[in-house]
Amino acid sequence: MKLWKKFCLSTLFAMGITNFWGDFSHGILQPTNVITAHAETTINAENQGMVGNSQTPNNTALQTLLDKWGKNDLTVNIPKGIYLFNAGNIKLNSNITFNFDKGAVFKVKSGDNEVNFIYPSPKPGYNGGISNINWQNATFKGDNTPLGQSIFAQSIHHAKNVTFNNCTFDNAESPGGHCLDIDGSHHISITNSRFVGFNPEKNQDYKEAIQIDYSNLTAMTYRNPGDKYDNLPTYDVKVNNNQFLPIYGHAGQITSYAPNPIGEHIVYNNGRSGVIHDIHFTNNTIIDPKPLSKNDSATIRFIDVSNLWIKNNKFINRRVSSSGNYIYLKNIIANYKMKNLNIKNNTFTNINPNKQYILLHSINKKNPMLNINITGNKVFHQRNTTPFVTGNFPLNLSSIKISNNKFHK
Repeated sequence: MKLWKKFCLSTLFAMGITNFWGDFSHGILQPTNVITAHAETTINAENQGMVGNSQTPNNTALQTLLDKWGKNDLTVNIPKGIYLFNAGNIKLNSNITFNFDKGAVFKVKSGDNEVNFIYPSPKPGYNGGISNINWQNATFKGDNTPLGQSIFAQSIHHAKNVTFNNCTFDNAESPGGHCLDIDGSHHISITNSRFVGFNPEKNQDYKEAIQIDYSNLTAMTYRNPGDKYDNLPTYDVKVNNNQFLPIYGHAGQITSYAPNPIGEHIVYNNGRSGVIHDIHFTNNTIIDPKPLSKNDSATIRFIDVSNLWIKNNKFINRRVSSSGNYIYLKNIIANYKMKNLNIKNNTFTNINPNKQYILLHSINKKNPMLNINITGNKVFHQRNTTPFVTGNFPLNLSSIKISNNKFHK
């Protein structure tokens, strides 16, 4: 009896069950306290009511399954099919993985319809939002019709550990907004994905597919009721091996420009809560973005950023005309030192900007940027004498390295 009891206890402990014993004098096992491990749950979206027939709206079904299983570490498998969504909002929880089968598509209803995936932040601070959201092989499909642009947007607030891998954003960017709006968040990874098509509003052509921003009400794609804001900057974002592509018509003409890939345009509270930092934009391909000719515009534009890496990217123009600037780094805080800015080993093919490839600008000319490394870049098919780098402060300082940037006719 003692040996059998010892065996039972060891087995129960191995199962994660403690303080579990009863009165065996009558042959009855009576639990007194049970501690269970946090559950891991895998579900099939179709078995939970989602329908991939391209006709039935799935907003309610998706929100219902997330609410039902949201206390678990949840994996949602999306079988092949076209899952239609009406305009609306989907609120996420922590610890969710979405696995899309080949041929599984989330499609927003045609016309002026917007679907937001909300990452709520009921508390301020970097731990105030949700965490551990993983999108695998997802396709988000919008379209642009005379009735308007239909879009998907990820409104990411105070979130951490968010991954997009092998995802496609197909003609799904807002004309005045972004595909991914990353606000006061960190540890974000975007890899092996495609961002296709951008149809900007007038005077909104500078908007990026991936917006790097702050926790501020005015910065949000969607303003979730109850969220708390604190002006914290986003940091630690890795954007690697992605494509930013246009849409061509049957005759080869551009019907939708490639999205501007990444950047930010404003600082809140004069940077008192910090500034954007540790941004890696590497090994990406950008083809035929809309030419931006205004003095204060660029295809990639950052304000008051430090620890920035723009490396090993391919910037290619096939059908578009020259822009003004291509990469623009600007310091608008008089006493802030922008530093560790790296633009290395990129190729620029048929870009031919009419101002410069890279512009460095500081509001306070006596406050130059530090630790700049612009090296190893290659320019192909240069047709003009546009300078590669210019700045409004001296560029021959000891902390600035500009070398081995080669031009090919």
